[in-house]
Amino acid sequence: MRLLSLAAFACVTSFLTAQDFIHYKFDANCTGEVINLANGPQAFPGNGTLQSNSTISAFDVGLFGGCLAGGSNVATTYYNRVVSGWNPSTQPITGDLTIAWSMRLRAGANIGTSLNYLLGAPSGGHRLFTNGVASTGLMQREVLASGGNSGVRDFLLPAATMNVQALAAAGWTHIALVVDTATLTATWYVNGANVFQLANVPGALINLNGPYMVGAYSAAATAAGSAYDIDEFLISLRAYSAAEILVMSTTPRAGDGDYLSAIPAQCGSGNVTLASSGGAPSAGNLAYSLDVTATTPSLYVMMLGFDRCLFGGAIPLPLDGTPFSPLLNGCWILADPAVTIGGAALAGTAPNALPIPATAPYGAAIYSQVLALDAVTLASSMSAGFASSVGF
Repeated sequence: MRLLSLAAFACVTSFLTAQDFIHYKFDANCTGEVINLANGPQAFPGNGTLQSNSTISAFDVGLFGGCLAGGSNVATTYYNRVVSGWNPSTQPITGDLTIAWSMRLRAGANIGTSLNYLLGAPSGGHRLFTNGVASTGLMQREVLASGGNSGVRDFLLPAATMNVQALAAAGWTHIALVVDTATLTATWYVNGANVFQLANVPGALINLNGPYMVGAYSAAATAAGSAYDIDEFLISLRAYSAAEILVMSTTPRAGDGDYLSAIPAQCGSGNVTLASSGGAPSAGNLAYSLDVTATTPSLYVMMLGFDRCLFGGAIPLPLDGTPFSPLLNGCWILADPAVTIGGAALAGTAPNALPIPATAPYGAAIYSQVLALDAVTLASSMSAGFASSVGF
């Protein structure tokens, strides 16, 4: 019954054409690796890396789960930033674009009137900030192909239209900018509502030197981080509809992705992998599956649980499996195994269907990992961990 209830819990309906590129939920951050939960063939193939010199924790309780805590105060250079590894100069974004996140002024922070940078890249001017020419609104520099309202490629949310600082000081505020080549528009949304739109915009263009960061725009020694807590940060390579933005403003987005939690090396590295198919783990997606692929015919055990930080609620993960069994020599456990599923990957990929009903709780996460044994030699291989987070 436990296995059946987990399978019923673990699957959800998915936007198969979502084309999400980067999606950080900032949940379960017990290491400096921030999981990229973007689902789809155009997802950036890497996780973020936390950098912090802040005197407060880099993470806090967020709108949904955890959040990236704000860092800077006036006249300080504190930062909590996530370096994505994405370099727009070698992997540019053109055409349709959605960038969305929730923000809240960090408790006790005083933003003052100095420029405050929420995200961007260190070279070429691509950055998002408040204060300065943005006043209490927001300025997204170097994001449009042309047709901006403050410079040829800049997209300003005027302070006269929306005082973002006041909203974020009062509590969580959802922001989205959408560039749509079908309608030739660029639109700012605040808390799900269309508040400012440009016409005759030919598309997005982000092609400046990276790496792209969230929580700051530069790794320079003098660069301060944002004073704002940030949650549910997403970049997508398509234009989300107004209806989807409205849902996203109040509901966590589904996503999944692998992680390694900074382990030194994994037994049989690369000989077994765990990935998903059937779309994102969205509520009602009965096609969602966790798939095991082994390089040689293998028997496997899939471990599934609800924690990637503690084993048995007490022992910190990652955990070296060597003391448990000779089969686990050099294998690192990255997920707390509440449930195990046995199977065989004898010829290619072995799917494990996990149909999640429409009633699955949004924001819940499953952490999984696979131990494989070569069917002939019994050599051990352990996969990376894999996180599946339920959402819309």
